[in-house]
Amino acid sequence: MQVIKDEVRHKILTEAQHLFLQRGYDRTSLQMIAEKVNISKSNLYRYFDSKEALFYELTDSAAEGLKRLILRLRDKRFDPSTGQREYQFLLAEETLHLFTEEKYGLLLIMEQAHGTRYEGLRDSMVDLLAAKIAPLLADEDNGLLQAQIMAKNLIDGTVMILKNRVRPREIRTNLNRLVEYHTKGIDALLK
Repeated sequence: MQVIKDEVRHKILTEAQHLFLQRGYDRTSLQMIAEKVNISKSNLYRYFDSKEALFYELTDSAAEGLKRLILRLRDKRFDPSTGQREYQFLLAEETLHLFTEEKYGLLLIMEQAHGTRYEGLRDSMVDLLAAKIAPLLADEDNGLLQAQIMAKNLIDGTVMILKNRVRPREIRTNLNRLVEYHTKGIDALLK
């Protein structure tokens, strides 16, 4: 009996993930999920007491990984001024690990979280990165705008890699190129 419950729970999570990725959190209903799983909505409630609980089951682990990454970004070891190679390596390795472990949870958080507690997280990450970059730029009048553009490009590029690459090796290659492009851009503006 427990095996069947585990299978149904897994199927609910799988179908919910697909629907959330396709339609977004706010445009997916529990009824839609129940229909995909071929169970009644009332039976779905035996496994998850709300759509929110189901969404957070799929995203909380990714959010924790993202939180750890953000905390490391605040650490001076991730400051580009400590050395371009070290910065690239640490950022790429930490992000690669998170990507391979939490790919779909991250996509849900970054692209389909409207109406959840993660709704503004992507913008917050851009602001955090821009705040780290802006003081490094020589152009005081345009430094914040330039930093915001660079940070948004880095986050958007990262999401594109996440959406379009499956194999860890492809993710690593593309992420390393993106981070190299990003850090060389900052380095060029410092000169």
